[in-house]
Amino acid sequence: MNTQLAIQESDLELVVSEKTLGSLTTNAKQIRDMVKAALPMYDISNYNDENIDQAKKDKAALNKAAKALNAKRLEIEKEFMKPFGEFKDVVTETVKLIGECSAKIDTVVKQNEQQYKDRKKATIKTYFDGLNVNLVDFNKVFKSEWLNKSASMKSVCNDIDAIFAKIENELSTLKGFGEDFDVLRTYYMDMLNITSTIQYANRLKEQRERAKAAEEARIKAEQERNAAEEARKASEVEQVKSRPINPFAMAGQKANEQPPFINQPEAQQPELLTRAFKVTTTRGNIIALGDFMNERGIDFDKIEL
Repeated sequence: MNTQLAIQESDLELVVSEKTLGSLTTNAKQIRDMVKAALPMYDISNYNDENIDQAKKDKAALNKAAKALNAKRLEIEKEFMKPFGEFKDVVTETVKLIGECSAKIDTVVKQNEQQYKDRKKATIKTYFDGLNVNLVDFNKVFKSEWLNKSASMKSVCNDIDAIFAKIENELSTLKGFGEDFDVLRTYYMDMLNITSTIQYANRLKEQRERAKAAEEARIKAEQERNAAEEARKASEVEQVKSRPINPFAMAGQKANEQPPFINQPEAQQPELLTRAFKVTTTRGNIIALGDFMNERGIDFDKIEL
């Protein structure tokens, strides 16, 4: 369909075949001059309490005259502007008709442009996927200007090549962080920002060092506690070894190993003997000896020396 000759811009050039400007003749100026000459009569200095009723009448008369004059002006203006109003309405309607038609055509144009962009984007995506060994998210690197008709596929492919080269180089940089590489790679692929990723790597390193220092401090404290406990036990053993042997305690132990007298048959009751001792030892041992004899039911008397 050839529409080049249907409507041309030159066809819409307005031509005024008859125009009369400034031909309105009225007595508006004479009325203005008359009012100017008469207004001094209505100066407020001419009114006081004695003629207040006249002031009210004059005020009403002036307002009525002004209202009538303005109403006549509106009537003449409406009549005078009627030809221009009709002219304006016709032009406005024509512009609206053209605009509606242009909007419909614009829909077709935009649909065609979108189809072009969709096809071009699909072509770009195919090229991108063919090189995407690192599984980069296409939407993270896509540039809308690639779809412009002014952007050739060659330039777009060059951009994609440069993006992949940059990503590969930055991933190589992250490999230098050793054990954190897998975590850093995931973080980087989400943001594609090497600066942020390195900052994150430094935070991981600091956290690991703090955790290591805390663990070493805990182990050291545990070792110190164990060493102190071992030293305490060894000290107690040495103290026991350095104490003098208590013969009464040994005698008590041997006596405890023998069955008590009450469990022996009457016929086997041991013979009771009396023996005197003079004991020289500490006060604690003397008390222990007395306790032992009381516990064993040994009858004894205290001898004053």
